[in-house]
Amino acid sequence: MAKQFDIYIEGLNPLLRDLSKLGKEASKELRQSSKVIAEKHMVSAFMQSAMRVGSWNEDLADSIRAGADRVPKIMIGNQKKTTQGGATSNMLRYPTDTGDRGNSFAPFTRTNWLAKARTYQKPAIEEWAKAVDRLVRKWPVM
Repeated sequence: MAKQFDIYIEGLNPLLRDLSKLGKEASKELRQSSKVIAEKHMVSAFMQSAMRVGSWNEDLADSIRAGADRVPKIMIGNQKKTTQGGATSNMLRYPTDTGDRGNSFAPFTRTNWLAKARTYQKPAIEEWAKAVDRLVRKWPVM
């Protein structure tokens, strides 16, 4: 599955490359901090936004969870069948956002719920930058 990013951050790839030189313990600490940030800012923002999509709101909201990575990340959807018709939350994620029903007979309306959830960006990025600063001070290898 391809990764998607909500925002472009200048210099992120070189920073992550340099941070990988800090070692396993530092990387583990950064992943833990990033997961806490994702749970605090991103999961709640996406869950609130998903609750506005209509009849599939709970199926989508229940599938949103934080992941452990060097940058805060969430995962939306899974392969578990959640509807009476056998649809998974993965199958509902984009049609409920775009309104494009593809080859489905289900009536989807464009809600733009994924974009509306992005209010988390500024506080999450600021908190992540602080976590990186703490990490660099604690593990001065660069």
